[in-house]
Formats: sequence, structure tokens, C-alpha cells
Amino acid sequence: MAVLWRTQFATVTLNILLGIPFVLTNKDFCGSVFETQVDHALVGHVIQTNVVVDEFECQLKCMGNNSCKSINVHPGEGNEKRSCELNNTTRQMKPGHFKKKKGSTYYNSVQASCMDVSRGRKQITKSGQCHPEYKGKHCETPTRGLYFNQPGHSCKDIRDSGYFQKDGEYWIDPEKNGSSLKVFCDMTTDGGGWLLVYNVIAGGTVPPTYLNIETTYAGVSRYSSNRMVLSLDGMRELRSRISFTQLRFHCHKQQHGRTFHIKTAANSSGEAVARFFAGDTDVFPKACGSFEKLKGDNSILASRCVEWGTENGAIRVGKWGHEGHKELYIYSAFVVGSYHWITWPSSNAWQYDDNFEKIVTSGDFWRIYVR
Repeated sequence: MAVLWRTQFATVTLNILLGIPFVLTNKDFCGSVFETQVDHALVGHVIQTNVVVDEFECQLKCMGNNSCKSINVHPGEGNEKRSCELNNTTRQMKPGHFKKKKGSTYYNSVQASCMDVSRGRKQITKSGQCHPEYKGKHCETPTRGLYFNQPGHSCKDIRDSGYFQKDGEYWIDPEKNGSSLKVFCDMTTDGGGWLLVYNVIAGGTVPPTYLNIETTYAGVSRYSSNRMVLSLDGMRELRSRISFTQLRFHCHKQQHGRTFHIKTAANSSGEAVARFFAGDTDVFPKACGSFEKLKGDNSILASRCVEWGTENGAIRVGKWGHEGHKELYIYSAFVVGSYHWITWPSSNAWQYDDNFEKIVTSGDFWRIYVR
């Protein structure tokens, strides 16, 4: 659905409609979110085309390109791959080039003001009326997460504030001490509120030669490196700040077309998994009953939880983790000799639902979120 932001001045509203850049002072600016138009695309302004696995990867590519103003995401063959087009303009600037295109999705970043001129008002409202999704500095309730000086405590905290339902970058302050971090929050999957703590994306057919093992929780702000993995110490530190109780694992390799997508359950068995990978306990958590499959999961690994893990020299004990390892990136979920979750450059192992398979394709990804 199209979005029209209400602002303090009529000229600013007109500029948004025409796509003309403008600058608001910090006190007037709430931030940016992605506008989404399903079954549409902007035609004729593509500056770069990439093959991606999902919209998330396409958004990352746009964030990393200063010339990118919007994106088109088109379905690929067999829905395994998607075509990501970066545009150097927006539909507002080129309305005649915005076309219906079945199956495609258009995104562009939209700036939102905290001010309101509805019904002809041209001054700051005393009652705090804003766009329905925003409550900024001049409104009754400060917005959480959209600006560095108004961070949320976590992605879940921002989700619980009730205003933001878009995936993207948000500001959080886990210590509530004014040290804000820009992070990626998934606000749409399974109710949203997920903080990305592990993001590995293959850039080609040659496996990555290194990972950025982040030793403090602040490393989650470097997710766009596509090599970011939070260490055990980082996970422990993060859990002590935001008390997350769930993990979500999501990965896909194009070679065999399978997707592993699960979340730990919102119960004591699920929280035991979060406690284990945050270093709060040395007890290997049981696998079966501790997680739920999510949309798109067609993995073999998720269907054979009774065979997971190693403990006390025994294999296939039905538990998370690997004896001698508690890191998320080394055998966190696996069936010995068959199906593994692992991103381990030193052993050249890049698996999640396969056995010692070293072949990767551009766009293959491994992601873990906490909530």
C-alpha cells in the first residue's frame, strides 16, 4: 500500500510526492522505513542487477550502494533465486515508469516526519498527532528505534511498542546508557522482534576464507559485512543485557535447494537452548520438543532431531551442540556424518543440511536471530 507522510509544511509534502530530496532538523525527523509495493516494479532506471536468495539480501546491496534509491525484486526460476535490481531513482520521481508486474515487489526508503499539517495546520500539534505509525519528539510518546537518540532496548522492545512492522535497520541500546547501535531487525517473521546476530552470505563459488567472530555484543552492528558471527562471549554478554529466550536458525544452499528454518520454542525446552548457546549452562539441551519448523523449511535436519548431537563420546543422542564446542558456527545442530549446521573456514566446511559439502553458490546464506 502506498504511503503518504504528513509533515509540518505543505511544500515538504509536495517534495515527498515529487521525490525531491529534503532535509529536516533532527528534532523534526523520525527516520526512514521501506515502502513496499507488491506486484509492481520501476522500469528503466536499473543501475545494477544481482541474483539473490531473498529481499533481505537485495536490501543489503542497496544499503551498500550510495546511488541506490529503490529496488525491484523479481521471482527467479523455480522460486529458488530472485533477481535484484538497484534503481537510481524512485517511483515518486518517475511515476510514469512505475508499472504493474505480477510477482515482483518494489521497495524504496521513505522519510517520516514527526509533524502534522492535517486539516490545514502549519504548526506543531500540541496533542501529539502524527502519522499513525509514528510518535516522534513533538508528539506524546517518543518513538523507539528509528533514530539514534531514541533507541529501543532490543528489536523485541521496538516491536512491542506497536508502531514498526517493517524489516530493516533500527537503533537499540541494550545497556540503556546512551550507546546506541544500528542493527538489523526482522519485524515480519513469526511476529517479528528478531535481532540478527549471525549473518554469513557466500559471495561466489569460492567459500569464504574467514569469519568476523565478534567477541562483544556490539558486533551485531556489523551484520552487513556478510561474515558476522557473535562469539560465545558476545552471546553471553548480549543475553545479560536483553534477556533473549529464543533463537531462530535460517539457511539455504542453492545446490540442493533445501532450506533449514526453525525457531526454538517459547517454553522451558526452547529457553534451555538459548541458555546453552549463551554460555549460561553446560548442559546439552534436548533437541526434540525444543524447536518448531517455520515457513519454507524443507530440511532433512529438522526432521531428524532424535539423531542430533554428541555427548560423553556417544553420537546421535538427540541433543543440540557438539562435545567440546558451544559456538553457534561449529556443529550447533547436526546429525553425525549426515546433516550439519556449520560455517567453519579453518576446516573449509560450509554446511547446514548436507555432509562435508564444500561447494557454495553466490547467495547461499546462514543466519541466526535472537528474540
